Amino acid sequence: MSAPIVGATRPHHLAQAADALTLRLTDEEVAALEAPYVNAGPSWF
Repeated sequence: MSAPIVGATRPHHLAQAADALTLRLTDEEVAALEAPYVNAGPSWF
């Protein structure tokens, strides 16, 4: 398993991240973004 490490690597990234705090998605937008993800549960059983 691998995953990106998310974080600011340049000064302007921090400002963009702070601006994103005011972003509001509609229920339809949230549903469209979440649709591809399926909770597979723990894999160590």
